[in-house]
Amino acid sequence: MAMNQRLMIAGAAVVIVIILIAGYLLLQGGEEVRLVMGTGSPGGIYNPLGFKIAEVVSKYSDKVEIEAQESGASVANAKGIKAGDYQLAMMQSDVAFFAYNGKLLKDFEGNPVEDLRALAALYPEPIQIVARAGAGIETIWDLEGKRVAVGNPGSGLYATAYTILSALGLWDKIDKVEFGFAEASSAMKQGTVDVLFIVAGVPTPKIEEIATQVDVVLVKVPDDAIQKLKDAGLGNLYLKYTIPAGSYDFQKEDVTTLTVTALLVIDKDVPEDIAYEIVKTMFEHLDEIKTVHARAQDISLDKAPIVPIPLHPGAEKYYKEQGVLS
Repeated sequence: MAMNQRLMIAGAAVVIVIILIAGYLLLQGGEEVRLVMGTGSPGGIYNPLGFKIAEVVSKYSDKVEIEAQESGASVANAKGIKAGDYQLAMMQSDVAFFAYNGKLLKDFEGNPVEDLRALAALYPEPIQIVARAGAGIETIWDLEGKRVAVGNPGSGLYATAYTILSALGLWDKIDKVEFGFAEASSAMKQGTVDVLFIVAGVPTPKIEEIATQVDVVLVKVPDDAIQKLKDAGLGNLYLKYTIPAGSYDFQKEDVTTLTVTALLVIDKDVPEDIAYEIVKTMFEHLDEIKTVHARAQDISLDKAPIVPIPLHPGAEKYYKEQGVLS
């Protein structure tokens, strides 16, 4: 046999072996899928928790690698899912609902994020309403005629304040100040704003900081207001929540308010087996995820399927296997 022929045969044999090895490895482990997750800005909870979830899933799964990225949080993340920049994201539950249904948020009005699906409900995000002490404000009904910072138009905070106050018949009865939290807190210190809204875990350092410079109280949302929200069909979005006495130095008694839920969401086009793998890995290593922040202690398997938008089929499959979804 000619030397050239022998070399060709040997070369072909090497190629065949490489193909067989590659095929074997592919069958054994499958090709790893890389996904990008939108989290939030430093200083919030979405950022460290999102990065931790990405780290844990990437560490323990041989099918998925998640790259977490800093972002502008809920609204920016919904826009990122729609644009295809993110396949996963952290998101406030009412923002997810508005984005999915194309309601209230100017970025999505009539332009819904139809590819949005839920993977898991994570932890409660109380809606804390802070008022200047001495402004005559005890409950949410007392906001009538007051100067209320409702967030920047188009923001998740604005949508939250608008939805709640509209359902209670208060939106057109307040003096609306379209400030985000930083501007609103400065205005409250200066006495030009009476009330501000913030959606954040308890205790919130930003509220503690305000309280060092101006006397404040937490505004109560009484049962008749909660019932009115339920009557308006918002009972699944805004749930009753109690801020325990002593959560802040200035707070001497329990305060009833409302809460939304932090969600982990995903693009519907992510394959079912990959979504399943993410949820499975998360909950199998939940103790490790819980080390990142106190709020992560509230993450639980039994509450994870309680979401206001459709679950991804991969998540639904896992929850049914675990007996927490019928």
